[in-house]
Amino acid sequence: MPAISHLFFTHAARAWGSAAGTGNDGVLVRKRGIWYNEPMILFALFAFLFGACMGSFLNVVILRMPKEESLWRRGSHCASCGTPIAPYDNIPLVSYLVLRGKCRSCGARFSAQYFIVELLTALVFAATFWHRFGGVVPVLMLGQYPAWAVLKPALLPWVADITLMSCLIGLTWIDARHFVIPLEITVTGTLIGFAVTAWYPAFRYEETSWFAIGAAGMAMILGAGLLAVVRWLGSLYYKREALGLGDIHLMVMLAMFLNWPEILLVIVLSSVLGSIGGITMRIIHRQGTWRFEIPYGPYIAAAGALVYFWGHRVIEWYKGLCGL
Repeated sequence: MPAISHLFFTHAARAWGSAAGTGNDGVLVRKRGIWYNEPMILFALFAFLFGACMGSFLNVVILRMPKEESLWRRGSHCASCGTPIAPYDNIPLVSYLVLRGKCRSCGARFSAQYFIVELLTALVFAATFWHRFGGVVPVLMLGQYPAWAVLKPALLPWVADITLMSCLIGLTWIDARHFVIPLEITVTGTLIGFAVTAWYPAFRYEETSWFAIGAAGMAMILGAGLLAVVRWLGSLYYKREALGLGDIHLMVMLAMFLNWPEILLVIVLSSVLGSIGGITMRIIHRQGTWRFEIPYGPYIAAAGALVYFWGHRVIEWYKGLCGL
């Protein structure tokens, strides 16, 4: 694998060198009046393709995990006729478009979910890669293999980005359909988030791993604790389960990626989004009472994604507004 990586970077460096030059101080210069970003686009394209493949796997998770079916033992197959899907009909994004969303064998229509999940995951992977590696790829293209100290500040946060977003996409679809958040998804996200926190404390704006782990613990206690209290009080009032354990597990996972002020923002924002969703559903379905169930997980996931990318800015703006 190192040899393949070295070969890839070498060819990429030559491509970069043919498009843009460097000054005497090694700074990239322009040719023909524009900045050349072809190598960055190439890397982002690989991230897009990787995301599309991950989206294809997420579709398997979304369909099989609620049914407690194995994710590995049986290959992809048509849900209508059971015919195995050939490898050339199982290419992410492309196959759905070529087959026009239908099974080649029986003609049954596939859900648009397949294409949407693959496209959404691919776009997230590419966009987060572009954001994290924007300052790293030019260093790669100078022909020197980067030191771990250069790659680490971009790679580990990107791993956190794609892990969290993949988990949120998968559990949102499952919870919206089945009113359940699989523990396997939240545990996976929690473990990877904890590993990034411990290995790269700057991810949480901390200087040491112990401080970063402490910040994660504080966020977990606050977020999961508040939802546990809401679950208990709601159960007393409604005489039935008012909030699933899966929502609390989801908050634990988010705490591995967000600090406690951001967790508070997630709770507030998810409540607002959930209220809007509940009112909308009541109007659409003409419910005469408020005693109907809506999955809360998708609203927590949506709020978590928004806060993960923009929450820090919102909190800093609020502090400035209040003079804090």
